[in-house]
Amino acid sequence: MTRLPKIHQISIFIKIIECGSIRAAALELKQTQPGVTRAIKELEKTLGSPLFIRGSRGIVLTEMGRIFEGRAQLVIKELERAVNEIEIINEASQGAVTLGCSSLLPLTFLSSSIQRFQQRYPNVRIHITEGQMSELLPALREGELDFIIDAISTDFTLSDITIEPFFKTSAHIFTNKKHPLARSTSLKELECANWCLPSSKIGYYDKLNSKLFCDTQERTTTVVRSNTMLMALQLVLNENYLTVGAKEILKVPYFNKELHPISIKEPLPDIDYSFIYSQRFPLTQIARKFINKLRYEYEDYQ
Repeated sequence: MTRLPKIHQISIFIKIIECGSIRAAALELKQTQPGVTRAIKELEKTLGSPLFIRGSRGIVLTEMGRIFEGRAQLVIKELERAVNEIEIINEASQGAVTLGCSSLLPLTFLSSSIQRFQQRYPNVRIHITEGQMSELLPALREGELDFIIDAISTDFTLSDITIEPFFKTSAHIFTNKKHPLARSTSLKELECANWCLPSSKIGYYDKLNSKLFCDTQERTTTVVRSNTMLMALQLVLNENYLTVGAKEILKVPYFNKELHPISIKEPLPDIDYSFIYSQRFPLTQIARKFINKLRYEYEDYQ
């Protein structure tokens, strides 16, 4: 191929896929329909292959179109990241860090970390999506998140994901101080308890489930699964449920007064929190700076 596609042609190609038709894409882009059609024909000529089958109900990607789409999406996302990174370095305009995490960080040191980070980088926008890693992974793989912070076991691996250790902390079973099982000393005494636990079973949580319920086939216990720690804490404080969480939750003033850690003789596996990011989309410079800031803030939080 003697020529490469032009960026505006690739952008139009992606917009047509998103909108479902050339007409809708032209309206979205505020361009004329003949102009959009011409750009696609030029792109197809450059590639030497048709990308769409046009019909009365819109467009359908050809086999070559489907192959080109994945690469085109990657090109646009990488260009957006490159422009964003250069703009941040030049302090010419706003940038963004997008991260996903479970509830622990927003409840503890994340808010103060963001405040101090934005004092240094006032034009950086920070977007946070709360959820378990199994829910956040698709967005990470599509380049919609820069990184995830979540608990994951040290032996967990994914071929397209980088796992960078953050911190290790101890896990505790929490209940409210008036719960009849609050003074229990073993897992056996908790056999009939009601639990609210993370919905994710990836990595650490799979190990935790095995520890808590390895012999529970005959139990009449209730286990509610939730993707947010706040839901678990509501059930713990108001409905006599048990949950498992990191020791750091006890540093939150309200929860420190209301939550009671149950001291059992069986040790629970430690929680390893990690930064998790895609090998397909390298971290931007500003995302790396924010990771470094979080490391510093956690050390100061201890």
